[in-house]
Amino acid sequence: MNMEQPHPGVGGRHRETYTYGLSGNKLEEYLNLSYRDALTHDILDARRIYMKEGVYTPEIRAGLLNVIRKNRELYPELFNK
Repeated sequence: MNMEQPHPGVGGRHRETYTYGLSGNKLEEYLNLSYRDALTHDILDARRIYMKEGVYTPEIRAGLLNVIRKNRELYPELFNK
C-alpha cells in the first residue's frame, strides 16, 4: 500500500507509517506477521494517520475497505481464515 510522500522533500504520510525506515527486531517481527495480520496492521496504521490529520473521510474509508476487498479477491488463499 502506498501513501503520499513528496520527493524530494520532507513530511508526507508515508513517512508517518509504522513501517517507514523499520529495522532490527521490529522489522523482523513485522515480516513474520501473517499476510492477514500485516494487512490489518497497515490498514489500521493508515486509518490512524488519516484520522490524526483530520482527513479520514468516507472516501478514504471506502478506499481502505477496497484495499481489503481486492486483497481477499486476488489472494483468497492468503486472507481466508
